[in-house]
Amino acid sequence: MVPLLRQVIGETLRSRRLGQQRTLREVSGEARVSLGYLSEVERGQKEPSSELLAAICEALGVELAEILDEVSLMLRLADLTEVSRAGSAHDAGPVLSAAAA
Repeated sequence: MVPLLRQVIGETLRSRRLGQQRTLREVSGEARVSLGYLSEVERGQKEPSSELLAAICEALGVELAEILDEVSLMLRLADLTEVSRAGSAHDAGPVLSAAAA
C-alpha cells in the first residue's frame, strides 16, 4: 500500500529534525506552531498547510523545495515497490496454480 502524502511529509520532517539533533520544542517554537500539532504532523496524523510547511522548513533551515523533492522521491519509490509487488504476486499466480494441480 502506497503511503499517504501526509505520512511521507511527516517522516521527512522528523528525519530532518532528528538529523539536526533538535527537539520538537525547539522546532515548534521557531516555527510558531504548537508542539502537539508539530508532533501530529510528524506522525502523519495532520497534513500541514503550505504556510505551516514553509514555517517548519524555515525553522529547520531547509528549503521547502528540498523537502518536497525528497517527499516526491519517496512516493515514487513507494509506487514502484507497490507495482513490483503487484507484478510478482500476479506472476506467481499460475505457478502456484500449477504446483497445486
